[in-house]
Amino acid sequence: MNLREIATGGDPRKALATKFFQSKQAEAFLSIVAHRERRIMEAVVDLQEAADADIDVIEGVPSVDDRVEQIRSMALAMIDESLPEWYVQEAMDLENAEEAAQYADQTEEEWQETKETWADRYREQGIEGGVDELATAHVRTRFDVDDLETFRQAVVEWPNERQQAVLEEALAGGLEMAEQGIRDVTDAVDSENR
Repeated sequence: MNLREIATGGDPRKALATKFFQSKQAEAFLSIVAHRERRIMEAVVDLQEAADADIDVIEGVPSVDDRVEQIRSMALAMIDESLPEWYVQEAMDLENAEEAAQYADQTEEEWQETKETWADRYREQGIEGGVDELATAHVRTRFDVDDLETFRQAVVEWPNERQQAVLEEALAGGLEMAEQGIRDVTDAVDSENR
C-alpha cells in the first residue's frame, strides 16, 4: 500500500478526488471562482463607500491565492473526512489550535476519557478537583477558552448539520458577505428616501 492509499483509506474515489484537488486543473478552476468572488466583493465595497451611508464596509477581502488555498484545503479535508479538525485549525481563533484539533468530533466516550486524562495530569501535579473542574482549568490555560461547555460545543461536537454549515460558510461566505453588504446599502438608501 502506498502513501496515497493510506491517506485515502484505499478508496479509489477518494484517491482520484485528492489527485484532482492537487492538480493544476483544480488550481485553474478554483482561481476562476476566487477571482470572481473577489471582484464581486470589491464591487460591493465600492458601492458601500459610494453610498456615503452609516454602514459597515466589508473589510478583509481575502487574496485570490489565499481563497484558492482555503477552498483546496477544505476540499482535501472533506475527502479524508477531517473537516472538523481542519476547521478547528484553520478557522477558529484558539490558542494551540493544532493541538485542540485532535479533540474535534470525539464521541461522548472519547470526550469523557479526554477530560479524565486532563484531570489525572493535574492530579499528578498535586492539584485537586473534580474531572470537569480540572478539565475546565485545562481548556482555560491551554486553549484560552473560558469554560468546558464552550470548548465542547466549539471543538468536540460535530453533528452533520454543523459540518454542512461549515461547508456553506467556507464555500459561500464571501458571497453571503457581499449579499449582506448590498442589502445594507439598499436599506440605507431606502431610509434616506423616506
